[in-house]
Amino acid sequence: MFSDHLVLAGGGHTHALVLLRWAMNPKLKPAGMITLVNKASTTTYSGMFPGVVAGKYKIDEILIDLRNLASKAGVSFVLAEIEGIDLKEKKLLLSGRPEIEYSSLSLNIGTKTNLNSKSTISVDKCLAVPIKPFFQSYKFIVGQDKHKDDSSAKPFVIIGGGLAGIEIAFSLRKRWPKRAIYLKVKSGRKINNNLLTHLKFLNIEITQKNPSDLYPKLICTGNKSFDWIKDSGLPLDENGRVLTKNTLQVLNYPELFAVGDCGVIKDHPRPSSGVWAVRSAKPLAKNLESLSKGLKLEKWKPQRKAIQLLDINSINKKSKAFMSWGEVMIGPFDFLSRLKESIDINFISKFYLIKDIDSEMSSEKEMIKCRGCASKLAFTPLRSVLKKLDSIEPSADDSIDIGILNSSKNLIQSVDGFPALISDPWLNGRLLAFHSCSDIWACGGSVVSAQSVVNLPAVPNNLQQELLFHFLEGVNSALTIQGAKLIGGHTLESRKIAEDPFSLGIESSLTVNGTIDNKKYFWSKGGMKKGDQILISRSLGTGIIFSAFMNGKVRPYIIDSVLIEMNKSQHNIVNYINQLTIVKQHPKVVNACTDITGFGLLGHLSEMLESTNNDQLKMNLEPLKIVLKLDHIPVYDGVKELVDKGFESTLAPSNEVFLKNIDGDKNLKFEVISNNFTSNNSLYNTMLKILVDPQTCGPLVISCPSIYSERLTKEGPWIKIGFVS
Repeated sequence: MFSDHLVLAGGGHTHALVLLRWAMNPKLKPAGMITLVNKASTTTYSGMFPGVVAGKYKIDEILIDLRNLASKAGVSFVLAEIEGIDLKEKKLLLSGRPEIEYSSLSLNIGTKTNLNSKSTISVDKCLAVPIKPFFQSYKFIVGQDKHKDDSSAKPFVIIGGGLAGIEIAFSLRKRWPKRAIYLKVKSGRKINNNLLTHLKFLNIEITQKNPSDLYPKLICTGNKSFDWIKDSGLPLDENGRVLTKNTLQVLNYPELFAVGDCGVIKDHPRPSSGVWAVRSAKPLAKNLESLSKGLKLEKWKPQRKAIQLLDINSINKKSKAFMSWGEVMIGPFDFLSRLKESIDINFISKFYLIKDIDSEMSSEKEMIKCRGCASKLAFTPLRSVLKKLDSIEPSADDSIDIGILNSSKNLIQSVDGFPALISDPWLNGRLLAFHSCSDIWACGGSVVSAQSVVNLPAVPNNLQQELLFHFLEGVNSALTIQGAKLIGGHTLESRKIAEDPFSLGIESSLTVNGTIDNKKYFWSKGGMKKGDQILISRSLGTGIIFSAFMNGKVRPYIIDSVLIEMNKSQHNIVNYINQLTIVKQHPKVVNACTDITGFGLLGHLSEMLESTNNDQLKMNLEPLKIVLKLDHIPVYDGVKELVDKGFESTLAPSNEVFLKNIDGDKNLKFEVISNNFTSNNSLYNTMLKILVDPQTCGPLVISCPSIYSERLTKEGPWIKIGFVS
């Protein structure tokens, strides 16, 4: 029997407010492990979405950053789409990854737009977009802005005559003063006369006819439950909403809760509304807290009707709003618009406050130590130890990361590891595996197997089991796509006090085994040739981004896009080069290679240059230098801005030792050139910070003859960033 794991399924308004409560008052949080699962890292405050459409707010201003909120609340965050629930085994089923076991589960998954309406049948998906998810529908609206001043453009159609569709119609008229806007309503649908008057006054045409398939359409035809809810076996009402007691517990399932649009209290029917979602947050939080302590749960009786404010976003400067309460509709009045604005800003500003908790830039002594590859030992002490060991037992190998175990079989081996980078154990396992495999890829090898050492936090056995399972499954998923296997390992239990979230207490390493088909194609760190092009396989900046993330200062889309890139295997680009070399019998395509990890681009390129020039000196040849083109070095979105705000990895200052190699001594010299940067401006200094930024799941860098660089940059992810001189 699995216990002590509360899973919050969905990041709706109710769960967001529950997390906010625990972030502000940690002592209230239930004991044990808590995990939030949501298909996006943000949730949109629906009450302000029409204001975004009207241009009153920016989309970023109405997003709740769930990943950061969960972090502040000491809750693990899992980015995944829910596709089912196993009530018997108490498992939440996820798309493309292992299920999550729970002892208690709260559902706040919302609903999706009802596309079963006859008016939405046989429409082009590129021209007809549902209002939910809001972020996607907003992108669709922005894409139509090119016609905002064109009165002859195809009419824009809102399908659905409810209050949501009407409010969007008002907002679009504010956004597009001249474009034709149609509001498609059902036959027989009655619209309040006052609303109808204002719709006509703003030249919003009401139609009951199905519009042309060629007209762009926004579908606002109400809500319906997700299909997996219908198939779950949970008790549902006629609208597909989960039936609960007045304690918010699902009927017949005391360990389950359902709130927001996806749940409804039996015998207390109500329409979907954000008002009830917000008001149910406190009773839900209290009951989750009481359940964990074995206390009696409180009953909650929602109001029968809720006041709704509908802003017409007038074209003139003074905005007005209607107020709806059941069948009663009053307005529009400007004071109602001001009231709505006050309510909305007050709600969303609660989540801005959470960004400031423990987020002040710490002094160097107080700085929170970075995770991921930035947690490795600094270059100077590591180098000193390796030199001391080499004086005792010299090594012929030019790499401190790779060992060739058996030259007759061309077997290579590497080891890497770090403390958990993120609170999702499965994704963290994948990232560790990809990061560790990069040493094998950097030799031109193929990964065949791996063994792990996992240090787990000192928590109850059942929680350790859950953490270990997801972590190893993540590792295994990264190996399997390469045709490799996880063949064994070892576990340890930490002697440190476990802190929330427990998943961040995982520390792990991976020993990775690989093979090379032909030893003559081994990619060493040395071996660069004069005239070679320096190519890089992906962008830089992960250390800076995760340093800022720990302070809650990264916009959600930035961390999302970086994690997507980090979660990609690079074995295919290595295989492609090997195919060029072996199958098509090309001469050696790669003269030298390394992966960019803890010492940053400049540090690892310095290893390549030093190894190359050691061989040059042995052959009485002139040492080479690397010329870097700063303008060409790819950087993740937002990194330069974060550097300017003072963010850097805790390993970065020690990596600055490599900056001396820019215009350095003859045997270890870099030249930096640029059309846009000079040594006197801030952009140049920003780029220097990026050059020494440690990378987790960083890029590969190769030195290859110029005759191959054009093909590689054209057919793969490679980008030219410099050359060997």
